[in-house]
Amino acid sequence: MKTPFTVLEEMERILKGIDAEQYDSLVQLLSRDTRFFIFGEGRSGLIGKAIAMRLMHCGKNVYAVGETITPSIRGSDVLLLVSGSGSSAQLDGLCRNAMKQGAHIALVTANKEKVQEEWCSSGLFIPAATKWRRAEEPSTIQPLGNQFDQAVHLVLDAAIIDGPYAGLANENVIENHTNLE
Repeated sequence: MKTPFTVLEEMERILKGIDAEQYDSLVQLLSRDTRFFIFGEGRSGLIGKAIAMRLMHCGKNVYAVGETITPSIRGSDVLLLVSGSGSSAQLDGLCRNAMKQGAHIALVTANKEKVQEEWCSSGLFIPAATKWRRAEEPSTIQPLGNQFDQAVHLVLDAAIIDGPYAGLANENVIENHTNLE
């Protein structure tokens, strides 16, 4: 029964390494009254969709990039990217298109340099291990990008609690929960 406690210790170390200013900026961003477009690939994409659902529960207008019902992005919108590496052919193309439209591009990543990119309006660096195991990443007992994915889920859920969920009661958000199940 050692592994769950080791994972918990890893998460505590990662979460304590998050920059408070970057976190507060993300909370402010998620509190905006605007449309949100969420993108991630693979497991990061699954975490992104979970966060999109949480934002929708709080009454936000949210779209998962790549779904057939996703409209075009505009200058007043936010594109929230979840990517351990902060780079891929698809992500780079999305950023170029969103930049052309004047949208705010926010990146949640384990690659500190990527939050400094010209296309990145704001970012949150998560000091976690990814599947690439770069020298600057922390050690982990977990495979692939588990550590990054878990940290992103915890941090973005917390940012929603501190931001758009603040002041709401469970009764308010349950009204937006699916009733077709």
